[in-house]
Amino acid sequence: MKALYFLKAPIVVFLIGYLCLQAGALLKIRHWPGADETITLSYFVIGIAVLLALFKIISLKKPE
Repeated sequence: MKALYFLKAPIVVFLIGYLCLQAGALLKIRHWPGADETITLSYFVIGIAVLLALFKIISLKKPE
């Protein structure tokens, strides 16, 4: 796990987005208001997490 320590922040953001997505799905199933907005917001958060992880992976320097 020590090797992937640099991905700690993107993983946390991704998990927050995933939990919001699950909450939005529950709201959608129960036909409660705010479901569409919650799902849309969670997809934006997940997208930001993926982009952040890709940026961190690309900006890694090769160990010498």
